Amino acid sequence: MALTVMRTARPSPVWQESYVRVKKGQRLVIDAEGAWSPDLRNRTGWCGADGVPSLPAGDGFLLPGANVGALIAKIGDVVFAVGSRYDNAATADGVIFLAMNENTAHNNQAGSLLAQIIVFDE
Repeated sequence: MALTVMRTARPSPVWQESYVRVKKGQRLVIDAEGAWSPDLRNRTGWCGADGVPSLPAGDGFLLPGANVGALIAKIGDVVFAVGSRYDNAATADGVIFLAMNENTAHNNQAGSLLAQIIVFDE
């Protein structure tokens, strides 16, 4: 059996609790769809869960190196890119948190994503 929940991810660099707990090594699938816009300062740029193509995040972002605006997750202290589809073993024990890969000093985002989280029995 598997547990499936749907969560709306807001376009924010603030971690949002999914209320889904996993164990390290447990198979975790996250599928996301929708459109949101990171704070690109003087312009608007809509993207999906994979973020802005060819625009890697720098210092000050939650996950430097991943695309700006990408859907990311955190379990414990481990932060990882999710994008439009993630299908891997959980990297740690704990609750899944979701966020937009955004600079923590930026606060002009829009839109939302719908994330389907599936956790498989061990």
